[in-house]
Amino acid sequence: MQLLVLVPHRDARGPLRAWSASLFSAGLPGAWSFPRVMPVAEISRPLTGPELKSRALMLRQAADLSGGKFASGPAAVAALSDNVSVYGPAMNIGLQDSFFAFEGNAVIRRVSPLVIGCALCRDASPPAANCPAPALSFRAAALANMTFRPLPSPDGFSFEWEIDKLHWLPKEIRN
Repeated sequence: MQLLVLVPHRDARGPLRAWSASLFSAGLPGAWSFPRVMPVAEISRPLTGPELKSRALMLRQAADLSGGKFASGPAAVAALSDNVSVYGPAMNIGLQDSFFAFEGNAVIRRVSPLVIGCALCRDASPPAANCPAPALSFRAAALANMTFRPLPSPDGFSFEWEIDKLHWLPKEIRN
């Protein structure tokens, strides 16, 4: 599966790693099965550098409309496919339809709600783990293509992923 993902700056990923650990300790088997990134869309092909750069600018503009930072809310579940969902803090990011308009209809489907992945679930219902999501606020982030593949395993939660070159959001909008 090819995904377009938002990668928070490493400073924001520390609390997410700690939360993944607490989810695993609470018995959630998929807590280490997804990187701490936010899937935005399933795509049919890797996006080009210029496509990622233009969307990074669009994301910066969207963030600037809400004070310049991305902020998280309570934990939520977002389906990546019919049998794989990602669980993590929901992000309050409004993306216009134009954000998803790529040549050749590259977007297969949008991921909704937007969450930073800290665990995988088998279905779209939240896990029973009683661990509140960390509150996050960050400005620095990057867009990237990500390949995500299941590996044979008895528990069904073994995956491999590869995140391509990061395209950082501009620090500010220049007119």
